[in-house]
Amino acid sequence: MKGAGAAAPALRSLFVGVVATGFESRVIELRDGSKVHLRPIAAEDEPLLHEAVAAMSERTVYFRFFSPLKRMSDALAHRLAVVDYHDRFALVATTHKPSSKERIVGVARYDRARDTDMAEVAVAVIDEFQRRGLGSVLLAELARVARIHGIKTFQLIVLPENREMLGLLRNMGWIHQAKLVGGVYEISFDLPDIA
Repeated sequence: MKGAGAAAPALRSLFVGVVATGFESRVIELRDGSKVHLRPIAAEDEPLLHEAVAAMSERTVYFRFFSPLKRMSDALAHRLAVVDYHDRFALVATTHKPSSKERIVGVARYDRARDTDMAEVAVAVIDEFQRRGLGSVLLAELARVARIHGIKTFQLIVLPENREMLGLLRNMGWIHQAKLVGGVYEISFDLPDIA
């Protein structure tokens, strides 16, 4: 009985985490066989966000932020890491090798438009982990969480030269409406029902 009592707080913590965020952390295998850990973002991830952006090429940073950031500001890292897990939600994909600390290799997030069932979405994957299926996994998992939270439509803005993101959305069958406005694509798509 001693062992069962010790496990109860850990199980209670896991249950509270799933209920509070709507997402149960898990390890997934990518197309190349590598594994990443998917979990909700936490406020403590601010330093890891700085490191992730620093690990991205100028091109990847530009496609995500539409600006050539040399370094992400502390204020932006804070805004991106601190979410309410309902109207503002983010998932991170991390790796953790025994001899090193955890690092973020991908992020997907949504921000609900006030008093609507629509949310703006963004996905970023560090260059080293691109073309392994991570962006698709992050977007699909984020969509599942969004549906649980009453969001029915995702909207995003994509630069025309970001062929990878446009291809990802096309492959997922999620480009329902796309308009070229002011040199960017404004894309919206309805989220699939939860199975």
